[in-house]
Amino acid sequence: MTQQSVRPVAHLRQNPDGSWMEHDLKEHLTRVAEKAALFADEFSNGVWAKTAGLLHDLGKYNPQWQEYIRKNNGDYTEENHEQD
Repeated sequence: MTQQSVRPVAHLRQNPDGSWMEHDLKEHLTRVAEKAALFADEFSNGVWAKTAGLLHDLGKYNPQWQEYIRKNNGDYTEENHEQD
């Protein structure tokens, strides 16, 4: 498995039917950042919270971490997943 051939994921979830759902890492970081900014805008710290949200799982881009996520999720393989 090479990093170029595999989309970075934040999380993997097995569906009740046994198929797998990948949560794209970029999408995850963006959504967390947007949500954090909305909450922190109430006290004028939206920019700081957005930055923290973008950075909170940034280490998951590391190829070794991506391999760890995939290898430690039961029956997950690249062939039996769906992308959300």
